[in-house]
Amino acid sequence: MPNNYFQFKQFKVEQDKCAMKVCTDSCLFGAWIEVEKTVMSILDIGIGTGLLSLMLAQKTTAQIHGIEIDENAFRQANENYKNSIWNTRFTTYLGNVKTFTFNQQFDFIVCNPPFYKNDISSVLQEEKIAKHSLRLTFTDLITAIENLLTNHGKFSILLPFYRKDEFETLAAKHQFYPEKIIFLKQTDEHNFFRYAAVFSKYKNIKIVQKEVVIKTTDNTYSDEATTLLKPYYLHL
Repeated sequence: MPNNYFQFKQFKVEQDKCAMKVCTDSCLFGAWIEVEKTVMSILDIGIGTGLLSLMLAQKTTAQIHGIEIDENAFRQANENYKNSIWNTRFTTYLGNVKTFTFNQQFDFIVCNPPFYKNDISSVLQEEKIAKHSLRLTFTDLITAIENLLTNHGKFSILLPFYRKDEFETLAAKHQFYPEKIIFLKQTDEHNFFRYAAVFSKYKNIKIVQKEVVIKTTDNTYSDEATTLLKPYYLHL
């Protein structure tokens, strides 16, 4: 049974009200994202516990906005924001990003969206919505990002590895192209299971790719994973 909270070095994430708990791949994603110093506004689509927003707050000075469709998760994230040392930098919205009217655009957008497609196995409806493409398809997401991103803005997304090509093809139709990519696998003996990328409008930029194996044969974090997680994880 997951803990009701996850203690990081500079913040704490309560998660008892959220269907989706803190997990290593999301933490690696948040740690890996680099945000340019010129970024003044960030939008987190589907904030959940608020994990990604809190990780970005630790490494930037930007104002961070977040939208969440599930009321329990929304309340939980707001509690986590309020209890953080960056509590004045968060603005949150309860609603659906497909229909919500924002009064601004954003320099950077981050999203850890519904993961799976046509393979629903979750029992709880909240977990189904959080894990599966029930309310937010890739087309919905890329359309929202296109409308909400500033002209020179970028966005970053975490996905199952097997949906990489599908998303990149769709993104290209909207003139978004990956400029930085990371592939995650649990151990050297496993296949890649997560893909994350930063997208921009720059088509011919050289793509920087990184592969990270999370655990070694003795079940400890690899050097690559440790380097990413050390600024955040309490015991690294």
